Amino acid sequence: MFRQTCLIQGYLPLAYPLTSKIIFMRIQQPIITMLLLLLSMINSSCKKLISIPDPNDTMTTTQIFSNDKDAESSIAGVYSKMAYGPDDTPTQNFSSGLITILGGLSSGELFHYAGPTGETNFYPYSTNKLNINNSNSSYKVWSTAYTTIYGANSVMEGVEASTSSLLSDSVRKELTGEAKFVRAFTYFYLSNLFGDVPLALTINFHKTISLPRAPQRDVYLQIIKDLKDAMTLMPADYSVGKGKRTRPNKWAAAALLARVYLYTGDYINAAALSTEIINTTSLFKLEADLNNVFSTISREAIWQLGLATGHYFLRNATPEGNIMVPAYSTNTGTPIFGLSQELKNAFETGDERWVKWTGNTDNSMATGSPQGTTWYPYKYKLALGSSVVGGPEVEYYTPMRLAEQYLIRAEAIVNGAPGGLSAAIDDLNIIRDRADLPALPYTLNKIQVMEAIAKERQVELFAEWGHRWLDLKRTGRAHDVLITNPLKLPWIGDHQLLYPIPLEEIMKSTFLIQTPGY
Repeated sequence: MFRQTCLIQGYLPLAYPLTSKIIFMRIQQPIITMLLLLLSMINSSCKKLISIPDPNDTMTTTQIFSNDKDAESSIAGVYSKMAYGPDDTPTQNFSSGLITILGGLSSGELFHYAGPTGETNFYPYSTNKLNINNSNSSYKVWSTAYTTIYGANSVMEGVEASTSSLLSDSVRKELTGEAKFVRAFTYFYLSNLFGDVPLALTINFHKTISLPRAPQRDVYLQIIKDLKDAMTLMPADYSVGKGKRTRPNKWAAAALLARVYLYTGDYINAAALSTEIINTTSLFKLEADLNNVFSTISREAIWQLGLATGHYFLRNATPEGNIMVPAYSTNTGTPIFGLSQELKNAFETGDERWVKWTGNTDNSMATGSPQGTTWYPYKYKLALGSSVVGGPEVEYYTPMRLAEQYLIRAEAIVNGAPGGLSAAIDDLNIIRDRADLPALPYTLNKIQVMEAIAKERQVELFAEWGHRWLDLKRTGRAHDVLITNPLKLPWIGDHQLLYPIPLEEIMKSTFLIQTPGY
C-alpha cells in the first residue's frame, strides 16, 4: 500500500511508507530519475509496507480534491512552478525563459555576450557543439518539463479519484481540461527539442518506471487527443480567470492544436482552427500598439502565465524581461543575451517591431565586456532595474498570442488549405501593417510567399519560446541556415538539431536509449 500527498503550497510530492520511514520527493526532480530512485529504495527495503500518519504540513489527495476551492489550488500550484521554476529560480525552468534562451542560441538569433569562457552552460548551444557532458541546460528543460507533466497527471488523477459531492462537475471538467492542455503544451516542447521521449500519462511509478522513448508520431497523437479533450472541457471565455488570460480556455487549446496541425502537415485543420480563433473578435484582436502586446490587458494574448508581483527575485517583472533587459534602466550595462547580426539584418527599414521590441546599450557601465552598442530583446519592458516588489501588474509572460495564428493560417494556405496565395498574402499584410510596413504584392509566387512567411515569423516571433529554432528544424532549413553562421563552424553533424537525453537519465535507466550521434 502507498499513500499520495499534496503540499498545500501546490507541490505534488509522493509519500511512500517504507517500513519505519517515509520518503518525500517533490516533483521538481526529473520524473524518471525520481521513479527509478523510488523503485530502487523499495527493492532494497523490507517487502512489507506499513501505514503511518500523514505529515503535518501536507494534505492528502482526498483532502485537496474534496471541494472546488482546494482543488483549484492544485492547478494553481502547477502554473506557479511553470512561471517560477521548481526552486523559484526563473530561467532554469523550461517554461520560464529557458526555451527562449536555448532556442535563441541554437538557432543563431541570440548570442551570449560572455563567450566560450564566460558562460560554459550556454556556449555549446551558441556553437551547436553539444555533447552528453556539456548539455546541463537542456537537462533542466527535461527535468522541469517532466515535473510539469507529473503535476498535470496528478491533477487529472486526483479529480478522477475524488468522490466528494463538494467538488462540482464544472470544476472537475475545467481542471481536467486545463491539466490535459498543460500536458500537451509540455510534450509539444519536449518532443520538438528531444525527438522521441517517454510518454508518461500517469503518476503510477509501476507504469512509468520502464517507459522507453515513444516515437514522436505517438507523442503527437497524444498531444492532439489531449487538446481535443481540453477544447470540450474548458470554457470558451476567460471567466475562470476572472477576466485575466492566465487560465487557459478552449481557445488556448485550439491555438496550440492549430500549431500542432501545422507542424504535422495537417494544413486544412490548421487553417480551420486558426480561422476560428481569428474570427472570435469578441475576445481577440491584434494590439495596434506593439508595446501593449504582452501587457496584462492585451487582447492579442490567448494564454498568459500570471505572476505574483511580490516575488523576491522577479518582483513585478516577467522571467524574460528580467533576464533579457540589462539591469540598468538608463540604457547602459551589458545585456546577458544579445541579438545576432543575422536577426538584425532580417528587419526591414521602418519596421516598428525593431523600434518597439528591441533595446540597445552602450555597455559603458560593464566590466570586461565588448565596448560598443549591443542590441537585446525588449518585448518585455520591466527588468531587474525597473521592477518593484509588490508593484503593479503590468506584463504577463505570454506563451500564445493571436499574431501567430495569422502566420499559421498563411503557411497552411500556401501548403494546400483553402484560400489561395492571395489569402495567405492578406494574412501576412495584416501582420506587416501592424508593423508599419508596406503591403506585399499579390504577384508573388508560391516560393516567394513561403519565403515571406519564414521572414515574418523570424521578425514577429523572435526571442519568443524558441520559435525560430523549431521553425528551422520543421521546415528542413536548419542545416543550410546554420552552416552559414561562423560561430557554428565546423558543423559537427545534424544530430545537433535534437538535444541529447540527459546523461543522468541514461545512466539510471536501461530503457532509455541516447539520441544517435551523442
